[in-house]
Amino acid sequence: MYQFLESILPYFGSEDSLGCWFLFGISAVLGFYLLTKGGDWLSDHCSNLASSLGVPSVVIGLTIVSIATSAPELFTSIAALRNNSTGMILGNVIGSNIANIGLILGISLLIKPIDTKDVIPRSQIFLLLALTLFFSICLFIRGSSGIGWIIGSILLAYILAYLFFITLGAMGSSTSPPSKKEEKDPCFAVSLSLLMILLATVSLWVGSDALVFGAKNFALSAGIPEELIGFTLIAIGTSLPELAASLALLKKGESGMLLGNVLGSNMFNIGLVGGVAGILGPIRSYTPHPWIDYLFMILLTAFFCFWLRGSKIQKKEGYILLMTYLAATLATWMLNG
Repeated sequence: MYQFLESILPYFGSEDSLGCWFLFGISAVLGFYLLTKGGDWLSDHCSNLASSLGVPSVVIGLTIVSIATSAPELFTSIAALRNNSTGMILGNVIGSNIANIGLILGISLLIKPIDTKDVIPRSQIFLLLALTLFFSICLFIRGSSGIGWIIGSILLAYILAYLFFITLGAMGSSTSPPSKKEEKDPCFAVSLSLLMILLATVSLWVGSDALVFGAKNFALSAGIPEELIGFTLIAIGTSLPELAASLALLKKGESGMLLGNVLGSNMFNIGLVGGVAGILGPIRSYTPHPWIDYLFMILLTAFFCFWLRGSKIQKKEGYILLMTYLAATLATWMLNG
């Protein structure tokens, strides 16, 4: 979708013409609508899938929802590699993880407190914290050398093993039996849910592309550096599917799937997106003080993991997350701008 919008841009005149501004605006409106509809479809049919398969909703959140909402980060990073914009990739991965916890979870908590008691297994919490620390330490140690194919392979193997074991655990778990309607034709119910999840993923992908297209072109016209675009506009844009899905899940009371989506998305951003980009890369940071981004990612992840061990995350934690996110964005713009 992004490439299509880029290809038709010359037909709307010069970049500062009224026609181009019109295209940017239409792209943003269309993107917002598709993100909203995609989030609704994803939450509805992931809930249906969990019911049809008889597995806990948090498992669907940790796997299918996380992969679906992490797809824009993967596609954006691969596109950046093709265009030799490797500086955007780390900003995208780190910025998306910061946005997922600081912005998305923060906004969700301001709307409604979230129950966390016995929702996420402690093993999953540990895996996220361990992966984030490993990724950050590698970035610290490697410095300007960046993440190459060896570390990328480790990250990818980690996330594939995680996906295998969580799927294995889901097969051994049991929830309430399917309804009578689902018992009549369970294959049809599962197939329909998977089809709608695929359509929702496409809607989220196209919507985020359209919204990022408008935002990025506005920013480039203003002379904003590439890495800062990756950390802020692109990171927020590719996190919009998580926001749309999280708000839809919150509205439907699916707190387990919501938290699983945030946790799983952050793991897939590092393991899948960072791993694949590292193998195809290498990827590195070109900002003067990249450690600022790493520290804020660790800090927000630590907040999230610590609060998951309690019984409920309150509105005050939402304010803390949002303030930390704003501090991270401000620090990056001031010191790396």
